[in-house]
Amino acid sequence: MIQLHIYLDVEPGKEKALEETYRNAYVPAIVVQDGYVSTALIKSMNGMRRYQIDIAFETEEKRLHWVASKEHQEAWPSIDALCHTITWQGFDVIA
Repeated sequence: MIQLHIYLDVEPGKEKALEETYRNAYVPAIVVQDGYVSTALIKSMNGMRRYQIDIAFETEEKRLHWVASKEHQEAWPSIDALCHTITWQGFDVIA
């Protein structure tokens, strides 16, 4: 299994829009993908505009199929538009 942690610095005043977009656009798009395991949106406890989307897929190949999918191409730009910085890090789940 692999995990991708996506770090989002949200534009000022766009926090609620990000949360709604994640729930209403991103989640419905990702849960139907082959190999999908989980996703979560988490927010920094220090009150800053720092969020993180964590996703897990059975394999990196299946995650790459998600990235290339029509659903991802439709959902991701709405997340991207609400952020001024997005970085990510991938992991292999060992245990």
